[in-house]
Amino acid sequence: MPTRRNSGFLAALMLCMLGVAIRCAVADSTPGSEPPFLRLTRADAWYGLATVAAVGGIGVADDWFRERAAASDGTGTRRLARSVRPFGAPEVLGPALILAYAGGRVFAHPRLSAASVRIGASVAVAGTVAAALKIGVGRVRPRDVAQETDHFQPFSRNHSFPSGHATLAFAGAAALDQETTAGWVPWVAYPVAALVGWSRVQDDEHWASDVVAGAALGFWTARKTETALRVRDRRNESLGLGLQGDGKGLRLAARVSF
Repeated sequence: MPTRRNSGFLAALMLCMLGVAIRCAVADSTPGSEPPFLRLTRADAWYGLATVAAVGGIGVADDWFRERAAASDGTGTRRLARSVRPFGAPEVLGPALILAYAGGRVFAHPRLSAASVRIGASVAVAGTVAAALKIGVGRVRPRDVAQETDHFQPFSRNHSFPSGHATLAFAGAAALDQETTAGWVPWVAYPVAALVGWSRVQDDEHWASDVVAGAALGFWTARKTETALRVRDRRNESLGLGLQGDGKGLRLAARVSF
């Protein structure tokens, strides 16, 4: 049923999301006011705009990236793709975080346990958002089509956009980066996450634009979740969600206590 007439569906969806971000975007908090549990700023709006531009720009060359991946296929690339793929797999990340949490509790390292919870929550939130987008967009995976990069079947079993592995890998990298002051961590975590994204294109499981969207989503969602959880850890507040207005614009605020 879907044809090239559906090629604007993804762009329209991303622009709608960007519109919500811009509508809620505000400058820094008013001096003296308490920071909200969660806030969308103008920086987030610009990030959304850059993401839309990047996804759209890469999407134009999706066929080219697929051809380059096919041309470089070989024993070495397959082995590398297979070795990095687990870093974006929930069945690997989940147990690893549970093990880290348990280790912190057993060996009396509460900071490790707390960090594991925050990282786990960040990855889970990013994965949930990615799963919802997959269902709503319904982009067909490259291995299931010939050359149509804009083949969409919303609310179907086609879940190419965004890449779940790239989302989880970059969410984990961003959360880990937030949890440690070690200078070497980002130089390892982000390249590994990038290799996870590359492996999905190399394996013909995703278009390059799927990977870019997943990486951007995972990074942004994890950082926002990490910030929100740190605010929660500093304050004990009841559940609340609403838009707060001032002379500078609107602010989306939410508060939770466990």
